[in-house]
Amino acid sequence: MVNEKIRQFWDERAGLGGIAGSNDFLLKNLELDLLRKRIPENAKILDVGCGNGQTLITLIKEKNCTGVGVDFSPKMVELAKNSAAQENLDAKLKFVEGSLEEIPDVGLFDCIITERSLINLDSEEKQYKAFLGIMNHLKNNGRYYMLESCIDGLERTNELRVSLGLEPMSAPWHNLFFREDAVAKWASKNYFLEELYHFSSTYHLLSRVVYAKLAADKNEELRYDSDINLISCKLPPIGNYGPAKLWQWRKCE
Repeated sequence: MVNEKIRQFWDERAGLGGIAGSNDFLLKNLELDLLRKRIPENAKILDVGCGNGQTLITLIKEKNCTGVGVDFSPKMVELAKNSAAQENLDAKLKFVEGSLEEIPDVGLFDCIITERSLINLDSEEKQYKAFLGIMNHLKNNGRYYMLESCIDGLERTNELRVSLGLEPMSAPWHNLFFREDAVAKWASKNYFLEELYHFSSTYHLLSRVVYAKLAADKNEELRYDSDINLISCKLPPIGNYGPAKLWQWRKCE
């Protein structure tokens, strides 16, 4: 059963353009750059929880891919369709309504993406069921790029924040963050976890700890586009801080 309160939340964010998925546009850029590097040319992509279609449209244009986007927010799907039409991409992709728990029968794909989508489900059982449904839409040897959030990385960040006198952060009300050890158990003989990549660790450490402390000491308002945050995005990931991770799965032959 889809949580109507959460659907309403995403309907209301549909018109926010590049920050529809998150106010943290730098994190979104990091995710998109990561997918650019990992998804091959000419791949057939399924984006589950596609939002306004920004990620999928970018990959179609830059990687000559084809794809399908699925989202449970009618307003997000409508915006995605309009954006695809404006880019003359109707022949290469389509957007349809559907939930994580009941993905429409849209075929099999070389690559599947979720960007902070499964964490909108309110139990670990629902998240695992959605994961199984996603893997059923993956071709043999295909890859699922699961860009989601875990509580472990957030707790590591909060330890540093508290040591500096900053308030700990919590997950948004509409999210249930993963546990790394729980997700590791999802592997089976049919699919395996190729990599857990802490791609946003440096950015999260510098933006949520170092910059946050400096801003607090100066009584300054926090800005996503601060100099420290912008520089942090150019550095390689160090450590395992922050909630945003990439779990890269591969389906066995």
